[in-house]
Amino acid sequence: MPSAAPVQPASPPLDATTRAPSWDTQCLNCGASLTAAFCGECGQRAVPAHPTLRELFGEAFAEFSGWDGKFAETIRTLVRRPGQLTIEFLAGRRARFISPLRLYLTASVLYFLLAESTPSSGSYIGLRNAPTSGISVQNSETKLGGLTAQERADILEQLEASPKWLRPLAKRAAEDPKRLQADVFQAMPKGLFALLPVFALLLAIFYRGRRFADHLYFAIHVHAFVFIALILNDLTRFAHLQWLSLLSGITVLLWLPLYGHFALRRVYGGSQTATLLKELGIGTLYALASVPMWFMIALWVASRPV
Repeated sequence: MPSAAPVQPASPPLDATTRAPSWDTQCLNCGASLTAAFCGECGQRAVPAHPTLRELFGEAFAEFSGWDGKFAETIRTLVRRPGQLTIEFLAGRRARFISPLRLYLTASVLYFLLAESTPSSGSYIGLRNAPTSGISVQNSETKLGGLTAQERADILEQLEASPKWLRPLAKRAAEDPKRLQADVFQAMPKGLFALLPVFALLLAIFYRGRRFADHLYFAIHVHAFVFIALILNDLTRFAHLQWLSLLSGITVLLWLPLYGHFALRRVYGGSQTATLLKELGIGTLYALASVPMWFMIALWVASRPV
């Protein structure tokens, strides 16, 4: 008969004469010696077995505010030095920053959450909070959602002549256009995320000789910056100062193309003229690729039950 495996002796219980391992010199998880804030064997953070409330809240703040300062360092590098964050990641220097996908998802979620509550002055921001069937009187005709009753009736009559797959979108646009716009806006994160590889593909066409993942890193970082710029722009709306909102909008409008230009030159190199021409080509093709994407999103939104 095969002999039974030897039984490992149980660890002796701690008593008054037994000292517990020190949490700052020995990992409480695997017992390895510690030489840094994290265990080199299992990766556990060096923290006391019974942390104080101060340590508990400090750890919670570190996790929430940016993974031990990584979030702040990532945002600082992304905003102040266009393209440098991509260079750092492609060079393998990543410990100081959060991952590109986490950066993108965090920035996009924050933007769309903020946009839902941002005071609006007629733009698409805040459409969810706008009335879905505003009624006004103009030229003795009642307007519902921007259309007169007669215009809505005419559109609904023409639905039968339109293709079957297009009817839900046309019906939603006629019955409740503001609600349709709001629903499309809510679906924008999915569309923008789907366009990331499209943007990376365009970069690969104009800047050959690099791996596709390199272009994808750049695309994620640039799109994350766009969300951050839009967040800063929307924050100015809470001041309820028209001149400040206008100034912020103009600043962002000028800032975005300049940022993209400097980022492209830093990551890919090239002369000013060559970069500008490539920017024009990439921007034009990206805009053309975005049209069918948003149309498909509108079809998908319209086909869902209200």
